[in-house]
Amino acid sequence: MNDSKDTPEKGESSLKKILTKPLFKADSKIAQYSGLGVTLAVTILIFLWVGMWLDGKFQTGFLFTLSLTFIGFAAGFYSFYLNIKKLTATDKKENPKYNKF
Repeated sequence: MNDSKDTPEKGESSLKKILTKPLFKADSKIAQYSGLGVTLAVTILIFLWVGMWLDGKFQTGFLFTLSLTFIGFAAGFYSFYLNIKKLTATDKKENPKYNKF
């Protein structure tokens, strides 16, 4: 029998099919791993901003900025580590040849 899933339906142009197709799947590894870097940067920047705001409010120089930036750095990398660990475990389950070590 002839499956017509790969062929455009009647009235549907192949150009429309190409233009509406997403560049990558939402659950692709590219999106997941690049999202980790964005999360890390945003976490550090939020803690930095809060520290600068508190220093301006209480006139404490750079005390809050420095301490909250280090806290944001630690929290961001801890989250990064946990997510990498989870993604790696998922990759190993999906593909047994992924990492033999």
